[in-house]
Amino acid sequence: MFRKNNTLINNQGGAIIVEFAFVTFIIVLFIKLLIAIAEYQSISGKLDRLSYSAAGIIRERGRLYPHDPELNQQQVDQLRDLVQRALLNSGVPADNLRMRVETLHFNPIEPPGSRQQQIDEHKSLSFSTGDCSPVQPLRGLVALSPLSQSERWVPLYQVTICLPPPSEIP
Repeated sequence: MFRKNNTLINNQGGAIIVEFAFVTFIIVLFIKLLIAIAEYQSISGKLDRLSYSAAGIIRERGRLYPHDPELNQQQVDQLRDLVQRALLNSGVPADNLRMRVETLHFNPIEPPGSRQQQIDEHKSLSFSTGDCSPVQPLRGLVALSPLSQSERWVPLYQVTICLPPPSEIP
């Protein structure tokens, strides 16, 4: 006959507001994470494109420096400044930009018809502006050099650009 109603258990009027707050918080965190990942991928893509462009500049450097056939640290510093300006124009802070440039040249093929690659130690150079190292050194990629129709091995160039990770996720 007597019925005991516990209104605290049966009253769920405020539960929707609490659930909404938790779900909104989780969605905001998820969106923030997606934005951070997209920003990281964007910066990584910019660095890849700049690295490819810098390697092309080094490959064609004979037109830029016709009287200076050897790559030197001053030219690498100028290339770093160019890359830094390109990054600043795209909105990426590049104050701690570091770069490594590696070149790998080969001796002429002796005897003709031989498929042996001999690295020219005098022309194969490595310059760095700061502490930056590639995932795989260029000397480990010797097999990527194709043999040209003039029976010489094509030189290889590798430019590695490093930026420190962001200190905090935005």
